[in-house]
Amino acid sequence: MGRRELLTKIAAQQIVGIVREDSAEAAAAVADVYARNGVRIVEVTLTTPDPFELMATLCHRYAGDEVTIAAGTVRSSNDAALARRAGAEILVSPHTDVRLIEYATENDMLSVAGAATATEMIHAWEAGCDIVKIFPAPQLGGPDFIRAVRGPIRDIPMIAGGPVSLDAIEGYLDAGCIAVNLGSSLAVPELVRTKQWDEIARRVVLAVSIIHARKNPTAIDSAYVH
Repeated sequence: MGRRELLTKIAAQQIVGIVREDSAEAAAAVADVYARNGVRIVEVTLTTPDPFELMATLCHRYAGDEVTIAAGTVRSSNDAALARRAGAEILVSPHTDVRLIEYATENDMLSVAGAATATEMIHAWEAGCDIVKIFPAPQLGGPDFIRAVRGPIRDIPMIAGGPVSLDAIEGYLDAGCIAVNLGSSLAVPELVRTKQWDEIARRVVLAVSIIHARKNPTAIDSAYVH
């Protein structure tokens, strides 16, 4: 899938399920719960044990289910290359690194760069990223902060970086984000520790239903793509 199609998919799905667990076993279980219950964009962070193996497994397991794999917490070109070989189509960073953005562009991968200030947001966009991740969105001021910065910065697609709570999903989308990152609000650490996969699945279904109930999915203008 090309960058344009990936951007459109994120704007349509509006949820990116974040996998950031302490063990490879737990990470695989969480990713499976996401994919089987309606999350179509799954981000495996590189802070997870054996992340590239998990990416490859997920790409193979859900090849026919329209599940797109993103690599999260990417901080070097070497990690970006390993993620691409494992099947990831989206590169996500907590910061802005021009080398990573260039690597994504050269390999037709979607680039999501982290930023926390208006200066950083514009710098990331002018460097060529496809989406700016406002991170950490809740600590920066939540939906009110997004609404404020989108006053003067309206042409940059933004995603709310976690932790985003379930009751804040609509607030971020209404403020102008095209999607939200959901991780610990779905895979609550205590639920993961006690392997309560059915309860995590229930939370995933709830999040997906919030999106489906909305009448105004985000539209992406073609001018947004570099």
